[in-house]
Amino acid sequence: MRCSHLYLARLVAGFFLACGLVSSSWAGWFGSRSAPDTLTLATWNLDWLMTPETHRELASRCTSQQPASDEHAFPCTPGRPQPPDRSAADFQALSHTADQLQRDWHADVVALQEVDGPAAARQVFRQGWNLDCFVARAHPQKVGFAIRDGIPYRCNGDLSALDIDGSTRAGADMTLYPDSAHPIRLLAVHLKSGCFDGRMDRHFSPCTRLQQQAPVIESWIDARVREGADFAVLGDFNRRLDHDARYPAGNDERAPVNLFQAWSDDEPHGAVLVRATEGQRYTPCDAQDHHKQYIDNILISQSLADKKKGRRFAHLPFAPEDQDRQLSDHCPVVWSLQP
Repeated sequence: MRCSHLYLARLVAGFFLACGLVSSSWAGWFGSRSAPDTLTLATWNLDWLMTPETHRELASRCTSQQPASDEHAFPCTPGRPQPPDRSAADFQALSHTADQLQRDWHADVVALQEVDGPAAARQVFRQGWNLDCFVARAHPQKVGFAIRDGIPYRCNGDLSALDIDGSTRAGADMTLYPDSAHPIRLLAVHLKSGCFDGRMDRHFSPCTRLQQQAPVIESWIDARVREGADFAVLGDFNRRLDHDARYPAGNDERAPVNLFQAWSDDEPHGAVLVRATEGQRYTPCDAQDHHKQYIDNILISQSLADKKKGRRFAHLPFAPEDQDRQLSDHCPVVWSLQP
């Protein structure tokens, strides 16, 4: 009796996975040539997440100023809070939210910010996740991804040009379902903080740096549009994009005065973005959350939006029983997309 190609593919996948010759992210790829209909994306800034051992080591030699990208250090500036020194109970509380992303939302991928690599992420994303595609940055505030186990993906390297001065954060670039009929390109970002709204051409250093980062992302978006790719840009934009979107970008693509219209300008044709938070009322993460508008966001291409017209949004609050723990000043933004 002849074995089916699917059966053989699964045997091969099982053999190579058992031998450690292929990552678990590729195991689900054998026997599957297309992405599922539902895609659930999330983004979460975890507020200086590092292992307890790393925190102790860096606290012993903390610096008076924000370290550069090539320094594995953190600041202890007088008058400003230090990165949180988390206990086992704090990590456990954070993991409850990661479990909720997995159990209740079936999140396919979570863009991570302020995470010191896979070992730190594993303190929170404990089972059922691949933690990968982190930027090659020594600084503990790294960008990367948690990808649900079994989903095929490929890391595409860093968008290093986003580190415009050696002290800002590069972007993490990956592809879900590579080599399938419907790959999806993802860019995770954590942009310069301090210029949350208003024109970026003010003589104010955070706005100047954010303005310099804007054309880097626009170039990435435009390249994906020319390729005909479905894509998303997600992360901590440190910008209130729902407010920002009301105003024009200005005439100079190299120095836009507002972000969203600079990226969603239909130049080239098809360079149009849809925001997860559009029309969504801000809901706080917990009682300590003093934000009034979203700075974390998920932007999808018009091509992807046309295929995924059914959408479910959440700003996932921390569980009430966990809110006395050292958690994060952000909680996940989640967007589930369906045909």
